Amino acid sequence: MAQRKQYNLNTKYGRRKAREQAQYNYDNGTREYRDDIDRMKTIAWLVIIVIAIIVGAIIYSVSGTAGLVKWLK
Repeated sequence: MAQRKQYNLNTKYGRRKAREQAQYNYDNGTREYRDDIDRMKTIAWLVIIVIAIIVGAIIYSVSGTAGLVKWLK
């Protein structure tokens, strides 16, 4: 496949093309490549969940149940 100039990610077209290229690479990649991507996604979600739990615990300790419920809404 011929190398192309990278799309401008500051445009809708460029973001769409980059998204399509990433999906194409994932679909046609090796099993190890897909496993690496899946592992990174899992770690990212775990980090986000842990941060949310920590923020919730801090809000609960400062504001109590009412503050936590307000934050969750």
